[in-house]
Amino acid sequence: MLGVENYSGALAYFKAALQKNPQDAAATADMAKVYLAQGQNKTGVQWAKKAVALVPKDATYQLLLGDAYGIYINDVGFFSKIGVAHKILAAYQQAVQLDPNNADARSSLATYYIVAPGIAGGSTDKANAQIAALDKIAPVQADLARANMALQNKDRQKGETYLRAAVKLDKTGNGDLQLGLVLASQNHYPEAIAAFEDGIQKDPTVSTNYYQVGHVAVLGKIHVQEGIEDLQKYLAMPHSWHPDVPTYKWAHYRLGMLYGILGDKANEKAQYEAAVKLNPDFKDAKKALAKM
Repeated sequence: MLGVENYSGALAYFKAALQKNPQDAAATADMAKVYLAQGQNKTGVQWAKKAVALVPKDATYQLLLGDAYGIYINDVGFFSKIGVAHKILAAYQQAVQLDPNNADARSSLATYYIVAPGIAGGSTDKANAQIAALDKIAPVQADLARANMALQNKDRQKGETYLRAAVKLDKTGNGDLQLGLVLASQNHYPEAIAAFEDGIQKDPTVSTNYYQVGHVAVLGKIHVQEGIEDLQKYLAMPHSWHPDVPTYKWAHYRLGMLYGILGDKANEKAQYEAAVKLNPDFKDAKKALAKM
């Protein structure tokens, strides 16, 4: 049976937990994740702030708050973005200060320094300092950060070199995922699918590689049947919320597109309807249904 994102059920569960114990920081953080997964980003930020208030010295909740602001920044107007950006930076800095060995926190802080403009605290030197720290605790993430910096500087060759270095070190399939995404952005679709497949072989539990096989199959109109099978696997797999992990509605939507390539109208329509059922405001799926 395919996986289902039962947001209302999840919210009810965590609300019940908070009624029993209003100081339950984990349930509070989970409330934030559910709202963020639904695209209710302002509410997600509010719940993440509550989690931090309950346990201010926990790096995990500071990291969540930074991620939440990182999504919310896309919802605010131009003149508000700098203020939100500084909140992202503050949360990531606090996470690193609280737990210097938290590789995810250092990686997020490095990424911020790489992509943010100077006016918002971006800094190549500060990014390099975080990367140097990552070299000691998480060499794969250090190479991924170097790749990110090179790509940000439009040096695709150097970026791909660092990504391939990360892939050699990586046992989790995350390096393959990042390499595949870069290859896909260059329209190198067969090579991208090969990278995602390598990631699946390394760790079949990393769900995002399955999704990306399906996505690239849509983009390149290649390996269509494989894309269908991998998206079905993705929908059958549970996954924890993370801003980089596509929700099930997107998997249903991509699956519908692949059925469309095959000319299977019945299954194409069923997948778009499944996407809209998960999110009635999902414009891409609604538009696809209107065209059928």
